[in-house]
Amino acid sequence: MHLISAQNNDQENASKQIAVLNKRITELEDELLEANSIVDAIKEGNIDAFILNKEGRSDIYALENIDYTYRVLIEKFGEGAISISEDGLILYCNEYFAQLLNIPSSKLIGTYFNSYVFSVGQFQSLLEGLKTGFCKGEILLSANGVKIPVYISITSLQPHVPAIGIIVTDRTEKKKHEEEIERYQQKLERKIRKLNQSNSDLEQFVHIVSHDIKEPLRKIVSYGGRLKEEISDDLNEKSSKYLNIIYDGALRLNSLVDALVIYSGSTSRRFDVTNIDIYETIKEVCDDIELIIREKKAQISFAALPIIKASHFQMKQLFANLIINALKYSKENVNPIIDIKAEIVDHVDEKFPSLNYYKISISDNGIGMEQQYLKKIFTIFQRLHLPHEYSGTGIGLAICKKIIENHNGHIEVQSSLGRGSTFIIYLPA
Repeated sequence: MHLISAQNNDQENASKQIAVLNKRITELEDELLEANSIVDAIKEGNIDAFILNKEGRSDIYALENIDYTYRVLIEKFGEGAISISEDGLILYCNEYFAQLLNIPSSKLIGTYFNSYVFSVGQFQSLLEGLKTGFCKGEILLSANGVKIPVYISITSLQPHVPAIGIIVTDRTEKKKHEEEIERYQQKLERKIRKLNQSNSDLEQFVHIVSHDIKEPLRKIVSYGGRLKEEISDDLNEKSSKYLNIIYDGALRLNSLVDALVIYSGSTSRRFDVTNIDIYETIKEVCDDIELIIREKKAQISFAALPIIKASHFQMKQLFANLIINALKYSKENVNPIIDIKAEIVDHVDEKFPSLNYYKISISDNGIGMEQQYLKKIFTIFQRLHLPHEYSGTGIGLAICKKIIENHNGHIEVQSSLGRGSTFIIYLPA
């Protein structure tokens, strides 16, 4: 009885082992059939693949043509596109990337991406960023002795594919442009330093003029005046004329030095900016030159003028020069009429047509100017009349121009001989 039971157990175990072996044989047959199907598909060109022999075993990497549309898109892409295995093996690259490295795609696939990376450390740092998701950054590629600056976007293709996708953007031209801008900026900075040095030299020169030259000049004017008072009656007509020429020349030189100091001060952009009421500024100017206005019996009208951010000192200097200029060049036996008004305008600057400006006009009924001189009057030392006809140094309008430029505006003039002039100031609103 016991013998029969043992035989039955052996038969059952044998049956189970046979069943397991049959199942395994079936699985192997299925795997062999699948492998043969892949091999046949590769032979027929239905699947793109390459075989990598590594450590005594062969791995097949394949890309099925069911994604044909997607592949065409990637191939036509205007940027490099590659996929690499998790250990850096290039599984696929589009033609753009191959052309970027100037290496055929057939030679790139199956090689390691790191072999074309010059800044491997940067690339590895970017790969570390995959732990938190999508990452981007700049690296340097290197191929055939040429370094290529690129911008890459890296993303993991898990869980669908055990691989990493990389989009590569060529930054060669942009890098050249950036380097060109940097060189231009450096050149500009050198010019600015040179200009600052020139301004510093000018300030030193002005200091010398206003102190070392003014002092002996002041003595010449002072003692020349005394000499003229004491001995003018004892001199003959010719000697008296010579003395007057010397004295008048000293006075004119003294005025010229003062004007130069003022002009050099107007060229500086270092000034305090506050809210300036143009109406109150012009009122201050008129109070300062009240005697001249009364003497000329002038009529000056101004109203509805803006409040701007500017230097109070320079704005007062600007309007003083323009108003005194209008009074100086008034017609004989005609009371001067000066009208000052303002409005907001645009399309003043071609680069910024929508930017608003205050347009301030100072019009007079004076002697006016010929058209040929209108572009010259803002040049330093430019005079349209002889010194004995009208006093002045030829610096006043040049100072006005500098002050306006300091405030990012510009000035122009409209005039005709015998019909007066209109000076137009444009200041940013």
